[in-house]
Amino acid sequence: MIGNMLRDRESQYIATKDEGTQTWRILDTWHDILRDMNPEDDVADDSPAVTVVTEGGFIALVKEASRLGVLQNATASFGITDTREPEDYGKELQEKDEELAKMREKVVKYEEENSTLRISASKSEGTLLKELAMETLLKLTLSSDIEKLTKRKD
Repeated sequence: MIGNMLRDRESQYIATKDEGTQTWRILDTWHDILRDMNPEDDVADDSPAVTVVTEGGFIALVKEASRLGVLQNATASFGITDTREPEDYGKELQEKDEELAKMREKVVKYEEENSTLRISASKSEGTLLKELAMETLLKLTLSSDIEKLTKRKD
């Protein structure tokens, strides 16, 4: 019989969600009623070994378990060791937002550099050299004019 095989399981309960009806079915695999059942037998929803919980009921159960701290204990028993408090998540989220803002600034900077490079790439090397020479001459001329203007006349 299936009941004796199920009693050898490490976990007593099996939970499944029915997407069609949005309900959870929880089977107590150690319940005495399963002892006389065959593997091909179905366990009806109204069986004492089955608990049916609606989606809303499940969410309410999880919220209350979280509020009472039971959820943290349950996750620890499964080897999940995240012990952060809700406010820690807020801090982490803020840090990630700041990091994201810095990355966006870098992207804008790289896009600007990239567009400048594209403009430069569209000009020939000769044109770029002429522009550089003209800029240099302009700077020298301005420098010379400023020097003349700042000289004292004695």
